[in-house]
Amino acid sequence: MKRLHIARKLLSLLGKIQITDDAGAILYEGAARWGWLARPWRITQHGQELASIERKLWSFAPIWNISTREEHFILRGKFWSWRRQVTVEGGRFDGAVLRGSLLDMDFELIRHGQTLARAEAKVLTLRTRHSIELLDDSPQAELLTAILMIHLLAQKGEDKQMVAAEPTPPHL
Repeated sequence: MKRLHIARKLLSLLGKIQITDDAGAILYEGAARWGWLARPWRITQHGQELASIERKLWSFAPIWNISTREEHFILRGKFWSWRRQVTVEGGRFDGAVLRGSLLDMDFELIRHGQTLARAEAKVLTLRTRHSIELLDDSPQAELLTAILMIHLLAQKGEDKQMVAAEPTPPHL
């Protein structure tokens, strides 16, 4: 069983995210690119781009297009739910689902009843951090887990920005 650790970089303008192993070596990096309506993300390993994540604009439910070197697939979020849930549509892991706990502290990646990975948040840290336990050690499952967790942290960051940007009602 392999363990990974994901965290936001502290002082990054576009929200760089790093995935490391137990020894602290950087395995994957996610970074947003500047965009007018949606910020596309790119995932790299040792400077080489492995995948890109782009949000589909003007869709009823949240949808993201994922492109890797080997395949293209879609991540579809639920329109409204108490718990975060993202489903993989297309590609090698078609039907895989990333489900979060009520407070987005724990996540589980499941495909056809088999758990591929689990993640749990680290509390009392300056930045959002999760430890990821890979139960499927294939390189493809590791990359999918990296894509989903980077996507998750990027979405949580956007959610926080949206809440912070909402105007507060005037006090009467």
